[in-house]
Amino acid sequence: MKNHNRKQQNTKNKIESRSRRSQQSDGNPNELWLCGKHPIFTILQKKRRKIFEILATRNTISELENFLKKNSLTSLKPLIKVVDNDHIESLLGKNQLHQGFAIRAAKLPTKNQNDLLEELCTAEEGSKLPTLLLLDQISDPHNIGAIIRSAASFGVTKIIFSEHNSPKENATIVKSSAGTIELVDLIIVTNFNNLIEKLKKIGYWCIGLAGEGAASITAIKEYKNIALIIGSEGDGIRDLVKKNCDLLARIEIDQEVESLNASVAAAIALYEISRR
Repeated sequence: MKNHNRKQQNTKNKIESRSRRSQQSDGNPNELWLCGKHPIFTILQKKRRKIFEILATRNTISELENFLKKNSLTSLKPLIKVVDNDHIESLLGKNQLHQGFAIRAAKLPTKNQNDLLEELCTAEEGSKLPTLLLLDQISDPHNIGAIIRSAASFGVTKIIFSEHNSPKENATIVKSSAGTIELVDLIIVTNFNNLIEKLKKIGYWCIGLAGEGAASITAIKEYKNIALIIGSEGDGIRDLVKKNCDLLARIEIDQEVESLNASVAAAIALYEISRR
């Protein structure tokens, strides 16, 4: 039975690996294939990426052309290719719900810790510091996309990732975010603890979500200048990161339920912050 399970897992890993490779453009790590009507239309509208190809099927081409015309994007028409569903699936994998749309585009630009701190420190004196969201080694791209969507919904536009043990931008993250990834800044840092110490010095309260937290999540709205830290799906916030938080907050749930999904917990906490 163990050998059988191992074979199944190896097969699953190979399929996922092929899917990830197919999402990159000819192996170029700075480009990727993206799909889905809403994500694609948002990407084209926000103009944050260089677009190389736009694919549509015979059933969706008229909707795409109408969108480009309505949004003064007709300069992109030479990039359009009409293809069938099989062609899109060959590029993105059969597990991607493409809705008859796909594009080959550059990845979003990312910022680093120095970029973030410089921006925060040069803000006008007396102005409100933006809420920050730190994802401590969350690895599930579906969760990351859902968290980005929640963050953008509540006006949180600076999302910070650990350089290690966090997935790079891919089609699943973009699709799961419903295109809202185009509305946020992605910041990659090498050392969360170093960043937390620097954030404290410029006036941030670093608050981690943890089931054993001493404070209720409803108390979070009493603080200002919040850097919210969400831990990974299995292990939560790492011990040292947790130790460096100013406060650990818990979400009250039924005792028979072990924990909440990371994206659900993030949405609840971001809602509470927005109520300040």
